[in-house]
Amino acid sequence: SPVLYAVGTSYKVSNYFITKFNFSKNFRIPTFNDLYWQQGGNPDLLPESAYQFETVNEFKLKHFSFTITGFYNKIKDLISWKPNNSQLWQPVNTDRVLTYGVETGLLYDQKIKTNHHLKIMVNYGYTISENEDTGNRLIYVPQHKLTSGVAYNYKKMTIYSNYLFNGAVYTSFDNAYFLKEYNVVNLGVDYQILREVTLGFQINNIWNEHYMVMLQRPFPGRNYTVNFNFNL
Repeated sequence: SPVLYAVGTSYKVSNYFITKFNFSKNFRIPTFNDLYWQQGGNPDLLPESAYQFETVNEFKLKHFSFTITGFYNKIKDLISWKPNNSQLWQPVNTDRVLTYGVETGLLYDQKIKTNHHLKIMVNYGYTISENEDTGNRLIYVPQHKLTSGVAYNYKKMTIYSNYLFNGAVYTSFDNAYFLKEYNVVNLGVDYQILREVTLGFQINNIWNEHYMVMLQRPFPGRNYTVNFNFNL
């Protein structure tokens, strides 16, 4: 392992605003599975090294909080699992990779009177991740990704919903093929029967979206889940 270092600072501008800055050099050696996983391992992998920069701004006001993060990563010999010509997934090194973008998060969390609690969350990420030698985007890395959720709790019952938008992703190194974007919405309800026992019901993929996260691996359409949780 080479000499590694990290520098970080945080400054409270006001009671509502905090800004942070981080810079580091990182190093990662291949794992045992990366090297020797049967039918997929690559014993010729090189260690991965990177310079990472991040700046974070946090805003808080009563029940609201908003965070915006900018990042810039310069990576050498990136280790990532990808399908080869035989469609067998194995780890490979990508010589020079540049990743940068912005992530934002919004949270609203409030207890209304005694028995009511409302929570709303929205996160959005914009990411560019490309091979510096070819100029092509890395596979399976969406440029746009949005997740959100809302939960309402009244006494022993909680109703919640979450939404995911995943942008189109490339599936080939030359960026000739891609999977289209998809939207998925789930809805569920939990009821606390006893202090230790919760019964839940969830409708997944309400819109019956036809989508794939990976090539030739379709996810199910609308489906239903019943769960019973017992916590000691």
